[in-house]
Amino acid sequence: MDEQSPIPSICCCAALADYAVIPMGGIGLDELVFASFNETVKHGDGKWWLYVSTCLACRQNWMVAQDERIYDNFYLRRLAPSTVKEIEEFDHWPEDFLTYERVLALGKATGTSWRFLEARSPALVETAVDLRRERPEITVEEIARLLAIPTQQAADLLN
Repeated sequence: MDEQSPIPSICCCAALADYAVIPMGGIGLDELVFASFNETVKHGDGKWWLYVSTCLACRQNWMVAQDERIYDNFYLRRLAPSTVKEIEEFDHWPEDFLTYERVLALGKATGTSWRFLEARSPALVETAVDLRRERPEITVEEIARLLAIPTQQAADLLN
């Protein structure tokens, strides 16, 4: 939201569960939900998918994990002010979305999987490499399960 935009007077926060999955694109639910959100804290430290947003209408804080690579979802967790304070002052984040593996497991649990036209799609390769970097002992079978692809394809992504 830029400095010239008016502060929204309505929001979707009351309609959202404490944990919510918002699909990207489609019918525009993401645009509706995020219209009143302003990113306030970015995790950093290589956790590009994780940040905190504050609703400009009701002041509710949300931890947001953004997966535009594999499942195309936003994952939201409602945050108490005390939790936001811990994040801002001590860089102490709740563990819900702290690893990309956890975020992908949430995507897998939604039951919606996308088919990639390229077996070695850059999104698949980057994600497999990130998963291995994040947890070196992760198995090829676990990577395949998280990416909803055959095991041999997952092995090929790492070579």
